[in-house]
Amino acid sequence: MKTIAEAVACDDQPINGATIMGEDRYLTSWIDPGSLEIQERYKELTKNISGQNDRIIAIWQYVKNIPYTQFVSAKVNIGGRVFSQHDSWLDAGQTLQAGKLNCMNKSILLISLLRQELPADTAFICLNNVKTNGIGGHAVGYLHLGDDYILETTNPGIKSPFLRAEDADIYEAVIFVNDKSISYIPGVSLKEPLGLCCISWLENYINERLCTEYI
Repeated sequence: MKTIAEAVACDDQPINGATIMGEDRYLTSWIDPGSLEIQERYKELTKNISGQNDRIIAIWQYVKNIPYTQFVSAKVNIGGRVFSQHDSWLDAGQTLQAGKLNCMNKSILLISLLRQELPADTAFICLNNVKTNGIGGHAVGYLHLGDDYILETTNPGIKSPFLRAEDADIYEAVIFVNDKSISYIPGVSLKEPLGLCCISWLENYINERLCTEYI
């Protein structure tokens, strides 16, 4: 997989159709380390954990263990008028209240939590295509900490967050985004909708390629 070093910085992009009411929102706005709910959950998850790698693992395990669903449906009633969305991206704080999350919402939660201690040039959502029997859109966490790592959260059987990006040949990076920046890999486009990737073989594929020094 191509890394963020190969990506080109670009202007923030408005996204429509992902919210309950269908309004446009800039892509960076979904990652929200300033959320009070996110800050409190980070403190709960990392209390008495001294090492940074151990804190990263604790946060990743928490997000990974939230049940996966392909789509997050949401509905709101405003003055008797009902707005609904079959495939919703939730605010970072809202992800804490959902019983199940898809790949994008898991990634929003993961990176919003990790940004409590990691600087903006190290923690991203990577929107990507996964090459299986065809190609499907997907979202994962991405860390640039000396080496580059993919943090896959859609399968509870995965043993570690530390999958080196250079070893992840089924992932095709398209966009890297956090609350401060957005960049893209030239010449590729994201497949939609983001409906992958709690698939049976993913656990074995990733566990075979893990950076074992962190397990």
